[in-house]
Amino acid sequence: MSNQLALFSEPAGAPGLDQARDLVARYGSALAIVVNMSGGKDSVRMLGYLREQFPNVRMYVVYADTGFEHVRPVSAETWSRERAAAYGLPLHVVRNPNTTFLSMVERRGMFPDSKNRQCTSDLKRGPVEVFIRSLPEKVVLNCIGIRAAESPKRAQKEPWKLNARLSKAGRRVVDWMPIFRESLADVLAWHKSTGTPFHPVYVYAGAGGYLKRFSCRVCIFSTAADLHAIHANDREAFDLVAELEQRIGFTLKSGKSLFQILGQAPASADQYGSEESPCF
Repeated sequence: MSNQLALFSEPAGAPGLDQARDLVARYGSALAIVVNMSGGKDSVRMLGYLREQFPNVRMYVVYADTGFEHVRPVSAETWSRERAAAYGLPLHVVRNPNTTFLSMVERRGMFPDSKNRQCTSDLKRGPVEVFIRSLPEKVVLNCIGIRAAESPKRAQKEPWKLNARLSKAGRRVVDWMPIFRESLADVLAWHKSTGTPFHPVYVYAGAGGYLKRFSCRVCIFSTAADLHAIHANDREAFDLVAELEQRIGFTLKSGKSLFQILGQAPASADQYGSEESPCF
């Protein structure tokens, strides 16, 4: 492999910082960093890390709107825009022009699951890839705030990997996870030490927070405890998914509807249908 291509290969035992520095030194203004921003604690931490390490590199903060993002007490988009602005950067919002999370589920007649995550591929990764293809820079570090400590499955991911699908027509794109080695304690400590706030729905934010994860308003990975909290604090989102379950005859969580998970009947049988309807 040539020295040039070697720069895009995964470094042994490191999450990629040295490789990123080498690419910046080699390509200069022909390189850009894309920061995938959700407004969550990890993506905000990642943005802070990247601005600290690469203050003079062209940086694009990109927010993928699934159409089912948090809207209260401050929208996820507004929150992400404020976090980007704190570093002097604009927020670039991307969307799938043809669907949102809820319309995608209704059209398919089923929710995504851990093995078929169309919510990620079609509503987040796809629109971000379209954005990357539009950039003038020929080398792009596509940065994602995934941490190994989040789950055994995430721990198996490669924190620095050439994106073969996007590395075409003279462009090289590396998918990089800059905070891959950080723990939850590391992320929380950074927020505290820098005075960087958490979105108000987070339990870490103090009074009124109710979630440990910042995802869609109701997520396929929401736990039973999450669903109880969402029912109590974001009833509109809960009702939208509960009604959709009844309409398509397919549940967000395998085997039980949202109301069955809560252990209670829906507020209105007319609105949500019968709990006797089949759920898969």
